[in-house]
Amino acid sequence: MRQRVVIAMGVANEPDLVIADEPTTALDVTVQAQILEVLERLRERLGLALILITHDLGVVAGTAHDVAVMYAGRVVERGAVDDVYYHARHPYTRGLLASLPSLEGARGEKLQPIGGAPPVLTARPAGCAFHPRCAFAEARCGVETPDLRLVGSSWSSCHFAERLGEEA
Repeated sequence: MRQRVVIAMGVANEPDLVIADEPTTALDVTVQAQILEVLERLRERLGLALILITHDLGVVAGTAHDVAVMYAGRVVERGAVDDVYYHARHPYTRGLLASLPSLEGARGEKLQPIGGAPPVLTARPAGCAFHPRCAFAEARCGVETPDLRLVGSSWSSCHFAERLGEEA
């Protein structure tokens, strides 16, 4: 009920944009689906834009048109959900997707965690913030922060985005 009340308060003044920060956290799947349905109906009826901030990649896959993946406070990959999910061009995005359980995987197959630990944001590493955890990192990654740039049909901030897109 709290989520519904907050949603009602958020749309009471008929905004053009609603930013929903973790609207389904700590909800069981039934209530989660109901909240997402309420948000979608409001989006359609009021013609508003909706930004969902979530760690739940299943919610993103089931509700979003576009996705922006963030790491250490920066967007590292952005594009249409299918492009990003099926042709990830940033190692962090690929790591997130590889860490999800899959029905296609072999029974008992272990999930692939992302090695290392996230950076302390007050002591962010030089260059690409993901480089200490990245299997593709080279010397330049610790010095040069890659710009977010269009590679194929999505945006990536990895020095090796073209190569990773070919492997996806």
